Amino acid sequence: MANPLFNMYYGNQQQMPGTNMYGTSFINPMQKVAYIMQAMTNPAAFVKNVFPDIPDQIQNNPNQILQYLQRTRGITQQDIQNAQNQIPR
Repeated sequence: MANPLFNMYYGNQQQMPGTNMYGTSFINPMQKVAYIMQAMTNPAAFVKNVFPDIPDQIQNNPNQILQYLQRTRGITQQDIQNAQNQIPR
């Protein structure tokens, strides 16, 4: 099942094997791990890189970012819930 929020954030792997919608390609799993670790080190920069149109005044407020994505990308509350359910706990 496709989840637009998940696909926007992590890339739609169905577009081209090994490449997501942002042109990020991983030669091996270690590259992907390094990419994820870098994103975790500076999440605000990662989000700004993935969603460059997010206004600077809300870039450190996850709730406002989600609201912005809902308004500008047609993301539903169900899409957000589905993305949250895909995160292992």
